[in-house]
Amino acid sequence: MVRVSVWCEPVSGIVVGYYAIVPTNVAPGGLTRKVRGGYSGPIPGYLIAKLALSRDLHGGGYGADLLLDALEAVAAAASLAGGRLVVVDAIDEKAFGFYEHCGLTPIGDSERLFARIDEISESLALAQCGLPPADTKAAAVGFRWATSGTPDYLVLLQIEPVAHTSRSSSRPKDAVADMFGALGFRSIAEESDALASASPDIHCRIDSPHHATIVIRLDERAAVDVPIPHDRPDLSARLYDDRVARIYATTDSIGQDGLIDRDMLARDIAAGSVMAATVAVVRS
Repeated sequence: MVRVSVWCEPVSGIVVGYYAIVPTNVAPGGLTRKVRGGYSGPIPGYLIAKLALSRDLHGGGYGADLLLDALEAVAAAASLAGGRLVVVDAIDEKAFGFYEHCGLTPIGDSERLFARIDEISESLALAQCGLPPADTKAAAVGFRWATSGTPDYLVLLQIEPVAHTSRSSSRPKDAVADMFGALGFRSIAEESDALASASPDIHCRIDSPHHATIVIRLDERAAVDVPIPHDRPDLSARLYDDRVARIYATTDSIGQDGLIDRDMLARDIAAGSVMAATVAVVRS
């Protein structure tokens, strides 16, 4: 079964990008034993069969965002149905270079490139533990986002909880709290609480009236980019005018409709499970 996802221009509804994902079996030829993971025959996975972006958006970084969307969809599918690899077939040399630049690995001398789905997911887990992942280009897999409009204009990041154990303790810790705590975020008791100021290692970048990115720098060489497309130019304008964004980090609080569930957010705040900070806003 093919899954097709479409990006549309919010006002006109014109299609500006799309990708298609289909389950597939990957031939093991050209892959190392480690990549094959014990498979001697075809390896279960997913093919990004189509990925296209309007020429008007070329050069703005949206191609990488579209690919990241596709990788997130693959990771979500694999968490339910299994699968070891995601592959894509480059249609020309330029496309091949794009996929390679985005972290996919060529298979032999062919035009096919791959990524291991477990490594995509693991990169997120490592980032949440405050450790630089092997491939940060796909490290945003597992993030969900939602934004609110008037009067508060807040941005909420929802992250799958990842437990980890420090070397000095055998007790599992909340990796989400660890990472955001290191960035200056603090647990809040009320949504109206005065928020702490975040570390310079995180900022909100306004890419366009309909797109923003939360950038979390892990070290001098590694960063996690969380793309946040939205349909309200007033949000981008307000964030840029204020020069700060109110960022809430949680492992819940976004409803099935993709919007902030205020009752759920209030409950999670009361339980002490929401961290927040004001984050500097820059324009790309």
